[in-house]
Amino acid sequence: MLQTACLLVLLILLAPSRWQSPPGETPRERREQRLEAAGAESDRGDTGESEEMDEAGDAKPQHGEYKSPYALKFKYPIEQLLFDRHGERGSVGFESGTPEHEWYSEAVRRKFGGWGVEPRKFDCPAEVREKPADWKRERVIAGASRFIGYQYQHHHVPDWNPPEHWPWNKCCAGRQGKGVDCSNFSGWNYNWGLGIHLNTSIRVQAQEATLRGERGEMRAKVIQRPQGEPEAWYEELCRTLQPGDLLYIMDSKRTKVTHVIMWIGECGQSPDGTPLIMDSTGGRIKDSNGHAIPCGIHLRPFKKGSWYHKSFSHAHRWVE
Repeated sequence: MLQTACLLVLLILLAPSRWQSPPGETPRERREQRLEAAGAESDRGDTGESEEMDEAGDAKPQHGEYKSPYALKFKYPIEQLLFDRHGERGSVGFESGTPEHEWYSEAVRRKFGGWGVEPRKFDCPAEVREKPADWKRERVIAGASRFIGYQYQHHHVPDWNPPEHWPWNKCCAGRQGKGVDCSNFSGWNYNWGLGIHLNTSIRVQAQEATLRGERGEMRAKVIQRPQGEPEAWYEELCRTLQPGDLLYIMDSKRTKVTHVIMWIGECGQSPDGTPLIMDSTGGRIKDSNGHAIPCGIHLRPFKKGSWYHKSFSHAHRWVE
């Protein structure tokens, strides 16, 4: 009996515990994985329409295809900012590490469902690393602008577009198609443009201001919500923000972050001078012509008194 008991104790000690971490995994990495899993699960019900928010309820009727009154302008030539958009790095098939011919395979369907293939982790191109901060900010915005007009979809990469029979995560687009949601869009822009790998769960991305990668640790500058009533600090906030800053927006009750937008700032042009942002969201925001901006990726106004303004939580600046 004694020998049997000793043998059982030895087997228990030698057996890999289900509580043990994989080799090389740190406590921080375990925490990130738990947060990511929890965030991804909680984001699945988000349709792209902010609860209790409809700023386009009295919008003018739209005849024909939507035409935005907004535009982008850059100090640097677009050919320089997006020097790699026509090469392999800018191709559809290079958006994921999964080969393009496997994007709609049964293996991908079983593993990722309606979210589709995961994004490739891009490195920061050597030509980009020594560029000044304003150049890098413009590159992020220019890269994001390639997807203006894409739908709001719960996908990992912009051009993943499965057949009709594929599982679909319900959203404001009303059907399956190319596109990404808000936090996958912000994550994609920094990933492709600068090799900065943000977590794409909105809850986790909003919390993480420190990243560790192959090139060391990066810290975002955190811009907190100013004190006082929103009307009193709107102009101050607009002056503080820089192009490419990521602004995190709370729900209408200001209980949790539910959305992320990218500040366009001096890179934007609007007929009435209203500052612009770019994001992927629903069709409940009006443009300066009084038309509802469609669901999906578009330039939108950051108007005083708007949901974006009143529900602003904080911002992250990844380029200084």
